[in-house]
Amino acid sequence: MIGYPISGFDNDLRPGRRRYNFIWYRVADPQTLRKMCIDEEGHQHVFSVAPPLIRSDLIAQMRAEAEHIMPAAFLDCLRNIKRPFFTPIYDFSSPRMVFRRTALVGDAASSARPHMGFGVAKAGGDAQALAQALAGHDDIDVALARYNAVRQPIGERIVRHGRLLGTHLGVDLKTDEDRKMCKLLQDHRAMMDWIAVPNFLGSQR
Repeated sequence: MIGYPISGFDNDLRPGRRRYNFIWYRVADPQTLRKMCIDEEGHQHVFSVAPPLIRSDLIAQMRAEAEHIMPAAFLDCLRNIKRPFFTPIYDFSSPRMVFRRTALVGDAASSARPHMGFGVAKAGGDAQALAQALAGHDDIDVALARYNAVRQPIGERIVRHGRLLGTHLGVDLKTDEDRKMCKLLQDHRAMMDWIAVPNFLGSQR
Protein backbone atom coordinates (compact mmCIF):
# COMPACT_ATOMS: atom_id res chain seq x y z
CA MET A 1 0.00 0.00 0.00
CA ILE A 2 1.05 3.57 -0.61
CA GLY A 3 -0.62 6.80 0.47
CA TYR A 4 0.06 10.49 0.01
CA PRO A 5 -1.75 13.84 0.38
CA ILE A 6 -2.85 15.77 -2.70
CA SER A 7 -4.34 19.21 -3.11
CA GLY A 8 -8.05 19.77 -2.66
CA PHE A 9 -10.45 21.41 -5.07
CA ASP A 10 -9.03 24.54 -6.74
CA ASN A 11 -5.56 23.44 -5.61
CA ASP A 12 -6.46 24.08 -1.97
CA LEU A 13 -3.57 23.13 0.35
CA ARG A 14 -5.06 24.23 3.67
CA PRO A 15 -5.30 21.59 6.43
CA GLY A 16 -8.72 20.01 6.32
CA ARG A 17 -9.19 20.94 2.66
CA ARG A 18 -6.63 18.62 1.13
CA ARG A 19 -7.47 15.18 -0.19
CA TYR A 20 -5.66 11.91 0.40
CA ASN A 21 -4.89 9.30 -2.21
CA PHE A 22 -3.97 5.73 -1.46
CA ILE A 23 -3.39 2.64 -3.55
CA TRP A 24 -3.85 -0.93 -2.41
CA TYR A 25 -2.01 -3.30 -4.72
CA ARG A 26 -3.66 -6.69 -5.02
CA VAL A 27 -2.84 -9.70 -7.14
CA ALA A 28 -5.50 -11.27 -9.36
CA ASP A 29 -5.23 -14.01 -11.95
CA PRO A 30 -6.77 -13.43 -15.42
CA GLN A 31 -9.95 -15.33 -14.57
CA THR A 32 -10.54 -13.29 -11.40
CA LEU A 33 -9.90 -10.04 -13.22
CA ARG A 34 -12.33 -10.99 -15.96
CA LYS A 35 -15.04 -11.61 -13.35
CA MET A 36 -14.23 -8.31 -11.67
CA CYS A 37 -14.73 -6.56 -15.00
CA ILE A 38 -18.41 -7.53 -15.08
CA ASP A 39 -20.25 -4.38 -14.04
CA GLU A 40 -23.30 -3.80 -11.85
CA GLU A 41 -25.58 -4.29 -14.85
CA GLY A 42 -23.96 -7.56 -15.92
CA HIS A 43 -21.97 -6.21 -18.85
CA GLN A 44 -18.50 -7.64 -19.47
CA HIS A 45 -15.73 -5.05 -19.94
CA VAL A 46 -12.36 -5.82 -21.52
CA PHE A 47 -9.91 -3.60 -19.63
CA SER A 48 -11.61 -1.87 -16.70
CA VAL A 49 -14.95 -0.73 -15.28
CA ALA A 50 -16.02 2.87 -14.76
CA PRO A 51 -16.16 3.60 -10.98
CA PRO A 52 -19.96 4.17 -10.82
CA LEU A 53 -20.55 0.75 -12.43
CA ILE A 54 -18.33 -1.37 -10.18
CA ARG A 55 -20.41 -4.06 -8.53
CA SER A 56 -21.45 -3.44 -4.95
CA ASP A 57 -20.57 -7.03 -3.96
CA LEU A 58 -16.93 -6.43 -5.01
CA ILE A 59 -16.76 -3.29 -2.89
CA ALA A 60 -18.32 -5.08 0.08
CA GLN A 61 -15.84 -7.95 -0.27
CA MET A 62 -12.91 -5.52 -0.43
CA ARG A 63 -14.09 -3.69 2.68
CA ALA A 64 -14.48 -6.94 4.60
CA GLU A 65 -10.98 -8.12 3.68
CA ALA A 66 -9.52 -4.73 4.55
CA GLU A 67 -10.89 -4.93 8.09
CA HIS A 68 -8.65 -7.95 8.73
CA ILE A 69 -5.36 -6.85 7.17
CA MET A 70 -5.25 -3.09 6.46
CA PRO A 71 -3.24 -0.75 8.74
CA ALA A 72 -5.38 1.51 10.90
CA ALA A 73 -4.57 4.79 9.10
CA PHE A 74 -5.50 3.37 5.70
CA LEU A 75 -8.53 1.62 7.12
CA ASP A 76 -9.77 4.95 8.45
CA CYS A 77 -9.51 6.39 4.94
CA LEU A 78 -11.30 3.45 3.37
CA ARG A 79 -14.16 3.64 5.85
CA ASN A 80 -14.73 7.27 4.80
CA ILE A 81 -14.71 6.65 1.05
CA LYS A 82 -18.24 6.30 -0.24
CA ARG A 83 -17.35 4.46 -3.44
CA PRO A 84 -13.86 2.97 -3.80
CA PHE A 85 -12.85 1.74 -7.24
CA PHE A 86 -10.29 -0.57 -8.79
CA THR A 87 -8.07 -0.13 -11.82
CA PRO A 88 -6.18 -3.01 -13.46
CA ILE A 89 -2.53 -2.11 -14.03
CA TYR A 90 -1.07 -2.32 -17.52
CA ASP A 91 2.22 -1.08 -18.93
CA PHE A 92 3.46 -0.43 -22.44
CA SER A 93 6.45 0.99 -24.28
CA SER A 94 6.15 1.92 -27.94
CA PRO A 95 9.09 0.71 -30.08
CA ARG A 96 8.88 4.08 -31.85
CA MET A 97 7.96 7.55 -30.61
CA VAL A 98 7.84 9.19 -34.04
CA PHE A 99 5.51 8.35 -36.91
CA ARG A 100 6.23 10.67 -39.85
CA ARG A 101 5.44 14.12 -38.41
CA THR A 102 3.65 12.80 -35.33
CA ALA A 103 5.65 12.59 -32.10
CA LEU A 104 4.45 10.71 -29.02
CA VAL A 105 5.05 12.29 -25.62
CA GLY A 106 4.46 11.09 -22.05
CA ASP A 107 2.11 8.18 -21.47
CA ALA A 108 1.24 8.08 -25.17
CA ALA A 109 4.80 6.91 -25.83
CA SER A 110 5.24 4.63 -22.83
CA SER A 111 3.25 4.07 -19.68
CA ALA A 112 5.03 2.48 -16.74
CA ARG A 113 3.42 0.90 -13.71
CA PRO A 114 2.29 3.49 -11.16
CA HIS A 115 4.70 2.39 -8.44
CA MET A 116 7.44 3.96 -10.56
CA GLY A 117 6.06 7.45 -9.93
CA PHE A 118 7.55 8.57 -13.23
CA GLY A 119 4.53 9.78 -15.20
CA VAL A 120 4.92 13.55 -14.82
CA ALA A 121 8.73 13.51 -14.78
CA LYS A 122 8.93 11.43 -17.94
CA ALA A 123 6.33 13.54 -19.78
CA GLY A 124 8.27 16.68 -18.88
CA GLY A 125 11.52 15.09 -20.02
CA ASP A 126 9.95 14.04 -23.31
CA ALA A 127 8.59 17.55 -23.94
CA GLN A 128 11.94 19.14 -23.11
CA ALA A 129 13.85 16.74 -25.37
CA LEU A 130 11.40 17.35 -28.23
CA ALA A 131 11.78 21.13 -27.89
CA GLN A 132 15.58 20.85 -27.81
CA ALA A 133 15.65 18.58 -30.86
CA LEU A 134 13.44 20.95 -32.87
CA ALA A 135 15.48 23.97 -31.79
CA GLY A 136 18.76 22.28 -32.70
CA HIS A 137 17.89 21.11 -36.22
CA ASP A 138 16.50 23.01 -39.19
CA ASP A 139 15.21 19.77 -40.73
CA ILE A 140 12.11 18.64 -38.82
CA ASP A 141 12.53 15.00 -39.80
CA VAL A 142 16.11 14.99 -38.53
CA ALA A 143 14.95 16.65 -35.31
CA LEU A 144 12.22 14.07 -34.77
CA ALA A 145 14.64 11.22 -35.45
CA ARG A 146 16.97 12.68 -32.84
CA TYR A 147 14.13 12.96 -30.35
CA ASN A 148 13.20 9.32 -30.90
CA ALA A 149 16.80 8.18 -30.52
CA VAL A 150 17.20 10.02 -27.21
CA ARG A 151 13.88 9.33 -25.50
CA GLN A 152 12.59 5.95 -26.71
CA PRO A 153 15.28 3.95 -24.88
CA ILE A 154 14.58 5.87 -21.66
CA GLY A 155 10.85 5.12 -21.77
CA GLU A 156 11.59 1.47 -22.44
CA ARG A 157 14.05 1.34 -19.57
CA ILE A 158 11.54 2.85 -17.14
CA VAL A 159 8.89 0.29 -18.12
CA ARG A 160 11.39 -2.57 -17.84
CA HIS A 161 12.50 -1.39 -14.40
CA GLY A 162 8.87 -1.16 -13.28
CA ARG A 163 8.38 -4.79 -14.23
CA LEU A 164 11.50 -5.71 -12.30
CA LEU A 165 10.17 -3.97 -9.19
CA GLY A 166 6.86 -5.75 -9.71
CA THR A 167 8.58 -9.05 -8.93
CA HIS A 168 8.26 -7.98 -5.28
CA LEU A 169 4.73 -9.41 -5.38
CA GLY A 170 6.12 -12.85 -6.22
CA VAL A 171 3.79 -13.40 -9.17
CA ASP A 172 4.67 -14.87 -12.57
CA LEU A 173 8.39 -15.16 -11.87
CA LYS A 174 9.69 -16.59 -15.13
CA THR A 175 13.47 -16.20 -14.91
CA ASP A 176 16.24 -16.60 -12.37
CA GLU A 177 16.66 -12.81 -12.46
CA ASP A 178 12.98 -12.38 -11.52
CA ARG A 179 13.28 -14.78 -8.61
CA LYS A 180 16.51 -13.18 -7.40
CA MET A 181 14.96 -9.72 -7.57
CA CYS A 182 11.83 -10.86 -5.73
CA LYS A 183 13.96 -12.18 -2.87
CA LEU A 184 16.06 -9.01 -2.76
CA LEU A 185 13.06 -6.68 -2.61
CA GLN A 186 11.65 -8.35 0.49
CA ASP A 187 14.18 -6.25 2.43
CA HIS A 188 12.90 -2.71 3.01
CA ARG A 189 16.42 -1.28 2.57
CA ALA A 190 16.72 -2.78 -0.89
CA MET A 191 13.26 -1.50 -1.73
CA MET A 192 14.35 2.04 -0.91
CA ASP A 193 17.59 1.66 -2.90
CA TRP A 194 15.77 0.45 -5.98
CA ILE A 195 12.71 2.72 -5.86
CA ALA A 196 13.59 5.96 -4.09
CA VAL A 197 16.58 6.85 -6.31
CA PRO A 198 16.35 6.46 -10.12
CA ASN A 199 19.90 5.15 -10.54
CA PHE A 200 18.64 2.65 -13.11
CA LEU A 201 18.36 5.43 -15.72
CA GLY A 202 22.14 5.48 -15.99
CA SER A 203 22.44 1.70 -16.30
CA GLN A 204 21.88 -0.71 -19.13
CA ARG A 205 19.64 -3.16 -17.29
